Amino acid sequence: MANHSHLFLCPLCSTSMRVEELRQLICRKGHSFDIAKQGYVNFLPRPAASKYGQSLFRSRSMMSESGFFESLDRLIACQILAHIGNQPVRLLDMGCGEGSHLTRILDMMQTAGCHGTAGVGLDIAKEGVRMAASRQPHLLWCVADLARSPLAGRSFDFILNILSPSNYAQCQRLLKDDGFLIKIIPGDGHLQELRTAFRTANRSNSGSKLEERFRDNFKLIQSLPLRTRSKLDADLIPHAIAMTPLSWHADIGSIHSLQELSFLDLTLDVTLLIGQKHR
Repeated sequence: MANHSHLFLCPLCSTSMRVEELRQLICRKGHSFDIAKQGYVNFLPRPAASKYGQSLFRSRSMMSESGFFESLDRLIACQILAHIGNQPVRLLDMGCGEGSHLTRILDMMQTAGCHGTAGVGLDIAKEGVRMAASRQPHLLWCVADLARSPLAGRSFDFILNILSPSNYAQCQRLLKDDGFLIKIIPGDGHLQELRTAFRTANRSNSGSKLEERFRDNFKLIQSLPLRTRSKLDADLIPHAIAMTPLSWHADIGSIHSLQELSFLDLTLDVTLLIGQKHR
């Protein structure tokens, strides 16, 4: 945090910040934010209400460890490396959750010979960020509102936005002029087995609408579809259910029926969009 304090701006007054006694970030006007013992900083002036709790993030972490998202993380890492080679970069994950995507992507980049990359994870859900910081204290983790990001403009070579809402104005502000936004949007078949079980209809053309909005805000450089299917053992099925809001409005009977299965084939269906600022 001390080595990268120049990346931060006070969310209250937009002045630069410094680390004081390795305990807090403080701005020029005296606004201060404590560094938690787990290593993250909470920039929210008041707690934010969120349905995304500890159990959801724990289940997402278990699904990540199972390898369900590995092909997605590898695709993202490969695309970053294709643009930069082995040069160190600054990478921001907007909506990082419990940090499993950012952590795995950076690990893959390091294995490929890319060292020295600064990784920053930002999310409004404190439980997710706390879990991320506890497991990966060498990265920078922030609890913050995406609309009022506590980060300096034109600081990042890449911004990741993985299956979460976008704030394109902030992405424009935070990206370097030659930087890249990588957004992952769901396809029609994404988690289709859960949707079928919970009788949750796909929103018509949701993927195309998300891509259209992306094009409105960024110049689309590349669009890469990815579809895989994983066989989940019985002990992973409860985590597949709990990791997504799809189950929040499902009836108990449907959930129990899934939990009684000896295995579940689950589909990952997404599209990777890479964009740059319009010039």
